[in-house]
Amino acid sequence: MKSGFDINRIQGDGYLILPLSMSRLAKSQTPEFCYEILRTFLQKVETFSNDVIFLYTNGLYFNSDEVSFENRKKTNAQIFNHTSALRNLIQKGREFIPGAIHYLPVDYVILNAPEFRVHYDALNKLEAEDTGFKEALAADSEGREYTEANTNFLIEEIAIVHTLRQKLIELPRTLVRADTWRLVAYPGAPLVSDIYQWKKKLLPQGSDNPYGGAQYNLDTKQLVIFDDTSSV
Repeated sequence: MKSGFDINRIQGDGYLILPLSMSRLAKSQTPEFCYEILRTFLQKVETFSNDVIFLYTNGLYFNSDEVSFENRKKTNAQIFNHTSALRNLIQKGREFIPGAIHYLPVDYVILNAPEFRVHYDALNKLEAEDTGFKEALAADSEGREYTEANTNFLIEEIAIVHTLRQKLIELPRTLVRADTWRLVAYPGAPLVSDIYQWKKKLLPQGSDNPYGGAQYNLDTKQLVIFDDTSSV
């Protein structure tokens, strides 16, 4: 594998993990967009014993000083509408096995992976002690105020995705048998702070996942291998 290039073939069986941002569900991560991603990766896998995880990041949006009942109603409605439309496309298209496509909230990882809390606590401690990590978090804030709520959003996201990539949580499986790979794919570049924690080995590493330190950019159709980047 080379960083900055597309993936031609994915060997073995495993998981395509697609984090979905609430703010993008009606824009750049519509049900139609998600369906086309499935069709694209269908051409890349060597086996048909793979599962897909659509990971809804609704829980991360409660890192706010303005959480309310109305916020919850809004995010729930967004998820219901998105999953319903996506399921309809999959049923109508008849290209994929519906049971091999799973719709999970980020809280699934928090509740089912004991290592999540270890990672989360470690990153929180480093935010106060590691200047480089703090600068990376500030860069990922993209102009938003550097508050506890905003940084906690990013720290939770990093801990969740790292836990998934390192295969420290069992995922629902229908077709997967060996779980040889897990590829996180998202429209846009990886978080600078996620690359930083990987290259500095701030969190434990050791998974046999070939994409354990990488992320696929759906916008550029390129695999970003963290160790090969120059952003840190």
